[in-house]
Amino acid sequence: MQFCRQTAERNIQRKNQGDGHIVVKETPHIMDYRKGLRISKLLMVVVSVLAFVGCKDGIVNDSNNNDNVICYEKPYSNHWEIFTNNISGTNPQNISNYSGDDEYPQWSPDGKYIVYSRRLPSHIVVVVVYNTGTHINTLLTNDSVDAGLTPQWTPNGKIFYFARSSYNVYDSGGTYLINPDGSQKKKILDFGAQLYFYNDSYNFLYIKGTNVDKSNIDNTLNELVLELPPPESEQFITIRDFNPLTADILINTNTVPGSSDAIAIYNAETKRFSIMLNSEDGYVLYLQKYSSDFSKIAFIEHSSDDEYLSLLENGKKKRLLRIPRSNPPINFSFEPMEFSPDGKYIAFSEQITNSSQWISFSTPLYAIKTAGGAPYKLEEEAHGPSWNPHQ
Repeated sequence: MQFCRQTAERNIQRKNQGDGHIVVKETPHIMDYRKGLRISKLLMVVVSVLAFVGCKDGIVNDSNNNDNVICYEKPYSNHWEIFTNNISGTNPQNISNYSGDDEYPQWSPDGKYIVYSRRLPSHIVVVVVYNTGTHINTLLTNDSVDAGLTPQWTPNGKIFYFARSSYNVYDSGGTYLINPDGSQKKKILDFGAQLYFYNDSYNFLYIKGTNVDKSNIDNTLNELVLELPPPESEQFITIRDFNPLTADILINTNTVPGSSDAIAIYNAETKRFSIMLNSEDGYVLYLQKYSSDFSKIAFIEHSSDDEYLSLLENGKKKRLLRIPRSNPPINFSFEPMEFSPDGKYIAFSEQITNSSQWISFSTPLYAIKTAGGAPYKLEEEAHGPSWNPHQ
């Protein structure tokens, strides 16, 4: 079963060119795979196993121990709910309280809202916003069957999401902007796309087919920024993150076909390509993520013997945590990890394979200090962390 998990990520990288909620091809991507895992997890009885050698479930002794500093999704009564918690994981609060699935939470830049997606009994997926001051959940959309599967924020606090008007697979849908109060809804693309907004919240990058283009919310610009290798190519480029201040695209690539993985930067304005780190022999890299101030990059190193959660800062790599090969297999989860706003913590999930008549996975949620030390457990089963920028 470890082989299934390990090869899945690499096949997704090289063929679909995407992972997590970062999509670089319009073919089936990791979100569909994740949904399959979630269904199997909810059908199975999760077996608790020890995740890390020497990993403790202890409380972090930290002066910043306020409530509501992190949100995530976790299973509750056989469906998914959105929870908030403190830095120690000792005060979980269910904020969505709905009988169906609530998923993909993202805290707003001003800390006042949490946006997430909700699947209604009709199977329509809607965008919901939770007001952290009033504790009220508001449905923002109701005009589509596939709206807001992974709603996200612009730097100035507007919500963007994908919507499709029918189950017709030939319907390319649209990408929309909307205010947290539901006002000023605007269609900015005539198809669904992953967007990367600049800091002005006006210009953005989007991916369609093998092209990365630059546009704006008024559609007065369309500029080719980067052409991605075709799916059949031995070379791959996977977009992992974006720095809206400098227009640096964080990518996972191999410099030439057949070579080892590398973490690289491609600037959307200067079109300059820079290698930040080449993988060690026998390792592949994935899930690269910027810190909030873009000074650090977290990533996973994977080999047939072990995996590392590693940190790249000032051109130097530091390995924070190792998971050795085990039975049942334990790996870092496909689910995105997230830096705390101050860069002192990384929240991440591990993935434990549970085999019986069905194959299921449990995904305990952890946090680890970027300065080093043992991780601690926030939840027995949760993922998709998002930190409050104003904790």
